[in-house]
Amino acid sequence: MNYKSKIIEDLISEKLKKIIVFIITFIVLFIISFFTVIPKKYSLQIGDIAPIDIKAPRDFEDEEATQEKIDKALSEVLPKYNKDLNIAKKSIEDINKIIENVKYQKEQNVNETTKIENIKNLVMISLSDEDIKSLLKLNEQELDALDKFLNDVLIKVLSLDIRENNLDDIKKAQQDLDFYIKSSTLNKNLKDLANSIGVASIKPNMFYDYEKTEELKQQIRRQIEPVVIKKNQNIVLKGEVINEHHLNLMSKAGILSQNRKNDFILILGVTILILSTLILLVFLVKNEGNVYSNLSFYVITCILLIITAILTFAFKIISVYFIPASFLPILSTLIFGSKTGLIISLINTLIVIILTNFNINVCIMYVMSCILGTFFTSKVQERNNILLSGLYVGIINFLIVYAINILNNTIYTQAVYSSIFVFLNSIVSSIFAIGVLPIFEQVFNILTPIKLLELSNPNQILLKKLLFEAPGTYHHSILVGNLAEAAANEIGANSLLARVGAYYHDIGKIKRPYFFKENQITNDNPHDKVTPKLSVSIITSHIRDGLELAQKYKLPNIIQDIIMQHHGTTLVKYFYVQALNEGENIIEDNFRYEGPKPNSKESAIIMLADSVEAAVRSLNSPTVDDIKTMVEKIINEKLFDNQLSESPLTFKDIEKIKEVFIKVLLGIFHTRIEYPDTTKEDKND
Repeated sequence: MNYKSKIIEDLISEKLKKIIVFIITFIVLFIISFFTVIPKKYSLQIGDIAPIDIKAPRDFEDEEATQEKIDKALSEVLPKYNKDLNIAKKSIEDINKIIENVKYQKEQNVNETTKIENIKNLVMISLSDEDIKSLLKLNEQELDALDKFLNDVLIKVLSLDIRENNLDDIKKAQQDLDFYIKSSTLNKNLKDLANSIGVASIKPNMFYDYEKTEELKQQIRRQIEPVVIKKNQNIVLKGEVINEHHLNLMSKAGILSQNRKNDFILILGVTILILSTLILLVFLVKNEGNVYSNLSFYVITCILLIITAILTFAFKIISVYFIPASFLPILSTLIFGSKTGLIISLINTLIVIILTNFNINVCIMYVMSCILGTFFTSKVQERNNILLSGLYVGIINFLIVYAINILNNTIYTQAVYSSIFVFLNSIVSSIFAIGVLPIFEQVFNILTPIKLLELSNPNQILLKKLLFEAPGTYHHSILVGNLAEAAANEIGANSLLARVGAYYHDIGKIKRPYFFKENQITNDNPHDKVTPKLSVSIITSHIRDGLELAQKYKLPNIIQDIIMQHHGTTLVKYFYVQALNEGENIIEDNFRYEGPKPNSKESAIIMLADSVEAAVRSLNSPTVDDIKTMVEKIINEKLFDNQLSESPLTFKDIEKIKEVFIKVLLGIFHTRIEYPDTTKEDKND
């Protein structure tokens, strides 16, 4: 199998593994979510006896009760009317016309029947022939008195609200008219005529306004709060006879066995949310510049999502506020760093939404736990401080949840209990994180920031051995660590890994410390007593010796890789040239380190920092130009020797590394300014 085929096979294999992990994660999350969102089903009919108390699995509207509430409110709505002020005016004008016409017809030389017909044709008020005959018999003073009386009375009567099609309003107006007539000083004949004309003149002055009435009804409909059946509220009590309303509520809640349509919608929603979570995770893996392989990153993250889902499903039985919301942000931050940890935790919000039945308050609490958990965990430098991080998250979440509950007018005791559960969940989350972290570190060989910080502690056994048995190498390693950290930070590599890797890169020198220049206190050099070939063997063996120590003390694989790669296949030039000068028949490869070459930014930076620091340290009272020249020379030699050919460093990165090295080394090695001796001047003074 050629090299290209091997690469293709590896890519296919890794892609297949990712697909398998994707499918397994989806199935597990789906099963957990299914038991959360799909409620227990009941096979019941009208007339059956409820075997148990049947409770609502979620909040939903009782549409029948809501409609009854609306109908009741609408039944109390009074119709809206518009008042026509011209009705009274028109009625008085009609009465005036009657009186004027009667006066006119009295003067006409025609028979009585014709006069009656003429009056009936000219006036708008309907009067009987007998009433008109009586009017024609009145003299002018009586007609004027009747006219004035009706004008005064109708102004009062028609000022009342008389609604159309409302007999009560008409009757009330007629009663008022009758009262005024009876209270008047008119004679009986005029009173009878006043009653006939007045009754005929009373007309509705209030007319139904359909638009305003409908607008009022719509406003009332909008104001009516729906009748909501709350989660865990009883729909039917044990022993109660099932009626049609019960069945409607159970159907609406989706808990009737014959009603599966709602289940399909819920399953579809769950599927979309879980797929969205995993797809977002895929994009995160593609864009994450992490020290772990994409497959490892993907597997670890999927396992974290599954563990979080299981814990959420289990703990919500006690209370939804007791779910270990800070577990994922704390653990993912410890493993991947704060940025990636926060993104993973926020992506998981979609799963939490499902598992908490879309409880908005819990979702707010979870998001706050993600932000706070990531923030406080990013500051953690010791494993024991993880619990302190959980404590801080718990205190702040306690206050936030308490405030939310108070603003929502939650019962005081319930608000307090919810807040206490939130506080406890943060503590429990941090305890779980402390317990689970070593398992992930061991199984996946994860080098977490907290593990790196622990390894950087000077009290670590290997670092103490290096300090006491090879003090020069220890000092050199610290300086290399400073250089590597500054350079890594400048180009966006893992600066903490670069620093810690530099601390351990030369631990192999512990075995034979005095064969290395930095540990030689006297002028005696052991290499003067052995052949160049043996010297090279001793020098290069510190790589193997370092690897053995790293494995013995169980240093992470990434640190072991740095130990193996920090010299690459560099030529041990001093002894190679010495062997040539002695006329030996030599092979160049025998004077090179075995490798491999650096394959990460951090190991490449440490290679350069190691060589540059040693070279600059060998200079005698170096100037600024000396340091710059030496840095350029060493890095160019590594480039020309192809030692960086397998590392992801770009030329732009290398230029930045040069600048950082020069800046740091100038602060360490360049010759101080010699201040003039002022003693003589003082004496002369």
